[in-house]
Amino acid sequence: MKNLFVVVPIVFAGKLLSTTFVLSSIIAFISFCLLSSGIYILNDIKDAPFDRLHPKKKTRPIAAGSVKVSMAFFVAFVLLISAFFLASLLNWKVVLCLVLYVLLNFFYTFKGKNVILIDVFCISAGFALRVIAGSYAISVAPSGWLVTSTFFLALFLGFGKRRGEIVTSQEDGVNHRLSLRFYDVNLLNNVMVSTGTAAVVFYALYTLDSRTIEQFKTDKLYYSIPFVVYGVFRYIFLLLKNGDGEPTDVVMKDRGMVLAVFLWFITVVLIIYAGG
Repeated sequence: MKNLFVVVPIVFAGKLLSTTFVLSSIIAFISFCLLSSGIYILNDIKDAPFDRLHPKKKTRPIAAGSVKVSMAFFVAFVLLISAFFLASLLNWKVVLCLVLYVLLNFFYTFKGKNVILIDVFCISAGFALRVIAGSYAISVAPSGWLVTSTFFLALFLGFGKRRGEIVTSQEDGVNHRLSLRFYDVNLLNNVMVSTGTAAVVFYALYTLDSRTIEQFKTDKLYYSIPFVVYGVFRYIFLLLKNGDGEPTDVVMKDRGMVLAVFLWFITVVLIIYAGG
């Protein structure tokens, strides 16, 4: 689901009805799926000792011992090579984005994940790279508004995840992530408010920007703002209610979040492609 950010640019570029650009966007999406999967495997190999202390992550194949490390390395290698091969079918800018994503995640795996704030910034930069790569895949310049909005939204979700992990570690008495030693709930509450607000503000500014209005020949894109605001508030509500900050689980398992995302997408598509 995280790699769906790769296909966001094609919607806002007004090229969703072009078969050629849709195919390019799909290729970029699959490339990032393969790449991130390979990196996740390498990350799981590195984190296996810590994952065994986590109530949910201990069931992961490598942590549980059901998959040999040698086999995991082989699969990761195949996935990474396949990702770069597909990206090479597009253009060098997409390949460069994949290279930067790999370097970013290597830094995250071996250093960044243990440093307060930097750990979440690394994850958020990865989401920004997805949007940038998706733009280059369809031969359009990345939108600064979309990249910035995505970055702050990812920060918001990432800090929410850290908050959920702190609650979990306090409940089971096990610190399964080194960076959690430096976080506390009050800090994360504050940065969640800040980053969530920034994400909404930057998206709102994008919808009201004169260049956006000129591009789509309509000023009605701001109709999609309420769904973004509701999604942010709904995530905070679910986090405070359930304590689980895993963004994928929250978005996929809550009907309110699914409905908000669906209505936002439909609203944006209708405004852009049906002339507002």
